Amino acid sequence: MPNNIVFNGTADQLKTQISGVDGNGNTVPILTDDSGRLDLGTVTITAENLDIRPITGTTDSITIWNSVVTVTAEDLDIRPITGTTDSITLWNTVVTVTAEDLDIRPITGTTDSITIWNSVVTVTAEDLDIRPITGTTDSITIWNTVVTVTAEDLDIRPITGTTDSITIWNTVVTVTAEDLDIRALSAATDSIKMASRLFTESTTTIEGVTDSAGIFEQNTGEQSMYSFYVYNTGSNTLTVQLQISPTTTDSYFADDPSGTVAVTSGNKAALVAQRFLQYTRLFYETSGATCTFDVYYNAQV
Repeated sequence: MPNNIVFNGTADQLKTQISGVDGNGNTVPILTDDSGRLDLGTVTITAENLDIRPITGTTDSITIWNSVVTVTAEDLDIRPITGTTDSITLWNTVVTVTAEDLDIRPITGTTDSITIWNSVVTVTAEDLDIRPITGTTDSITIWNTVVTVTAEDLDIRPITGTTDSITIWNTVVTVTAEDLDIRALSAATDSIKMASRLFTESTTTIEGVTDSAGIFEQNTGEQSMYSFYVYNTGSNTLTVQLQISPTTTDSYFADDPSGTVAVTSGNKAALVAQRFLQYTRLFYETSGATCTFDVYYNAQV
């Protein structure tokens, strides 16, 4: 404004004009709005989801892309992480796992296994019952342990062959003995006392026959003594004798030298073979008469 001296007695009418210099060096008045505030014009900010607030670790993250980050620290330890000296704590964080064939399901003993390496696993439970133990799939080894058995009618006594039996299944049995003598037996130094012999018996009844035939074949190859007994229960006389053979083929049987015996009605006869072959049978002859009789075979080893 012109440099003129103005005298004004009213203070609120005193005013000052402020000017500035534009980009071309021209002096221009400073622009204000209707309220007298400095008018800076229109300021444009372009942003999506602009969130102006303090940054926190619970809701925010910072990604540095294609930049060099300088870290200043004391005792900075850059090395591979190992489970023996390091641990990682994820706090209030979502962990994303990218994998192929990721199988999230309950673990079962039929398809899965868990290996615990160099760790102590403590299981605390009452009446823990995984499954019944069976002799076909399970075994229990008690090593350097005192086993206490609580039972009713516990029978501790010497074991005898008449009332007890022991089954050893898929086990190596070690026998510790002094002067244990395992060798072939000989009559010069050994003897065997036989308490009883194995006895064999068999019987049959022949009714109303009028022919002749070889019957009641027996394997006598392993018997030390044997005999045939005939009881004529019919009313006619019959003739009997023993036949022997090395096989069961009918044509191989031959008459034993002990000969024939005629057994009349109501009488009995015992027949013993004089020659030894593996098979022995009874041969009967009725001479066309109707005969009925019982036959017994007795043998012992």
